[in-house]
Amino acid sequence: MTENVVVLMRSEKGQQLVRKKCKAAGLDMGTLELLLEAEIKQVGKLKKHGLWNEFDEIFDVLDGEES
Repeated sequence: MTENVVVLMRSEKGQQLVRKKCKAAGLDMGTLELLLEAEIKQVGKLKKHGLWNEFDEIFDVLDGEES
C-alpha cells in the first residue's frame, strides 16, 4: 500500500534512501511502513481522530518485542 502512495517508495533508489535514513534513526523499516499506512488511512479526513492512538499501539507492540 505505501509503495503506491509514498513517492520515495516507488523506486529502488528511493527505498534505499528510506532504509538508510531509518537505520540512522534506529527505526525499523517495517515500523515506518506501519506508521505510514496509519497516516495514509487518515488522508482526506478533516479530523484524524484516533491516529495518535494507532501510533501508540504500534510502538507498544514494538516495546513488547524488544523486552
